[in-house]
Amino acid sequence: GGQGGIALGARLKRLGVPAVILEKNGRAGDSWRKRYASLVLHDPVWYDHLPYKPFPEGWPVFTPKDQLGDWLEQYADEMQLEYWGGSPCLGASRNGAAWEVRTLRNGAPVTLHPKHVVLATGMSGFPSVPKIPGAERFRGTAVHSSGFEGGAGWAGKKCVVIGASTSAHDICQDLVVHGAEATMVQRSSVIVATSEALLEHAWGRLYSEAALARGVTTDIADLTLASIPHKVLPSLQVPLYQTIAKRDAWLYEGLARAGFLHDFGPDGSGIHTCYLRRGAGYYIETGASKMIIEGRIGLASGAGIARL
Repeated sequence: GGQGGIALGARLKRLGVPAVILEKNGRAGDSWRKRYASLVLHDPVWYDHLPYKPFPEGWPVFTPKDQLGDWLEQYADEMQLEYWGGSPCLGASRNGAAWEVRTLRNGAPVTLHPKHVVLATGMSGFPSVPKIPGAERFRGTAVHSSGFEGGAGWAGKKCVVIGASTSAHDICQDLVVHGAEATMVQRSSVIVATSEALLEHAWGRLYSEAALARGVTTDIADLTLASIPHKVLPSLQVPLYQTIAKRDAWLYEGLARAGFLHDFGPDGSGIHTCYLRRGAGYYIETGASKMIIEGRIGLASGAGIARL
């Protein structure tokens, strides 16, 4: 019942295929609302349109998570989707020509018998919590990024954030803004690019107001992007990131001075192919890199965690 399940539900509705969307959270959009307070999408708005109902004019280029959550809820309602909030999938098994799917409806057990089951559980639906020696005896607060609500309650505290991708940067920035002392522990190299450079040299060619002015609608942009075979994509991205490296040399020189480990991926093809391969390992600069360069976010790079 996140954006993937909702978008597919809308497509099926238009095709006349009956479908029930099961969502463990209470409301459509809760998968975004329940994330940390400062979370903002790093994709430009034109990249994020849902089927049949684009975001209105004047929508933020980078959407705040609560605003997106409310949009998803409104969208599911307007599209008249059969959306069951508070209905986790408790199990699914094949039974002859159909499936048996066990769930809850208003707290009561229900078994559905669909012909098909789609898993739209998201690329970040399951927290990856490392086992760290000593964690069971740690007397401070330990929280996974999926359970971090925001920096407002951390003022005056000393915090260690393990990881150096998007969530780690966002959380460190949020902690510092709210008066906490944050140190990022970086275990491996990370791809970094500014949102301005990506709009200028990457996304902006297909997803931007300038692209729309040239007649490149979101549908055309999607078809163009989908037409490029994944095997070919990396070689097309390498020159783009060579240009970005020159454009934002100040950023990469500053990160190197601070000791931050950065690159553009093993083959130099940058964020898009990294996302397709791993779904992690990158950060789009919206302020945290500048804080690292200035020393406002502490950094321990190139080491693992011995114990807590």
